[in-house]
Amino acid sequence: MNEFLNTLIALLIVVLSIFLVFKLINVVAVSLRARKVKNKKVNLPPKLSRILTDKGCLVLYFSSPTAERGSKKMSNVVKIINEEFKNVVKFDITKDKKEAELLNVISAPTTVIIDKNSVVRYYFTGFKPYPSVRRMIEKVTETNL
Repeated sequence: MNEFLNTLIALLIVVLSIFLVFKLINVVAVSLRARKVKNKKVNLPPKLSRILTDKGCLVLYFSSPTAERGSKKMSNVVKIINEEFKNVVKFDITKDKKEAELLNVISAPTTVIIDKNSVVRYYFTGFKPYPSVRRMIEKVTETNL
């Protein structure tokens, strides 16, 4: 019995270690993708440029029907943000590949906040609570003044 328990604990440690390694790889990958576009000007399609000109700040939300974690929660946050600021454009990364490639998005949910000069100010993957996203938008619009 003691040997069985030791084997079970060892297996649990291996599985947990593998999980943590994959989690770390994901965090590093998101950070590297964001680095390519963050604080850089992007050439937005005319439709998005018009919305940006009207609103002074643009929130691009990339989702996917197959996205699991954080997608439903983030969709609710994005819905509230759009009701308040009217500046959210939603994309499905499985269909809107051109827009996803433009901003180096390869996973969902990913949210990108762009200022009035078409510069990417925030880029994050996964869930962020409403107050955090609201503060990001307020910072971007304050610096636009």
